Amino acid sequence: MKITIQITEPILPGSVSTAKSRCGKKSCICWSKKPKLHGTYYRWTGFIDGKRTTKTISKEVALECRKRIHSYNSFKKRIDDVLKMAISDAPWVNSAQIPKQ
Repeated sequence: MKITIQITEPILPGSVSTAKSRCGKKSCICWSKKPKLHGTYYRWTGFIDGKRTTKTISKEVALECRKRIHSYNSFKKRIDDVLKMAISDAPWVNSAQIPKQ
């Protein structure tokens, strides 16, 4: 059985999150009783060279990252499907097919 998996769009592992935060100025509105936080900030988190990494990115870059992450997840699902097929066709499933020596 020969199976080919093609990647037709850019992929990216990881996730995109958003955050709002306070600054260091105690006189800022972000520190008031009814705070108005700074942001929204966008962040990509994933692994680079085996290390968990977070990058602050723009909203536009976050949208592109989300598309690529979706493509990556679809790619992983296709690989998982192929692996399931491979297990169901493993040599021990129907050992009558394997010639005895």
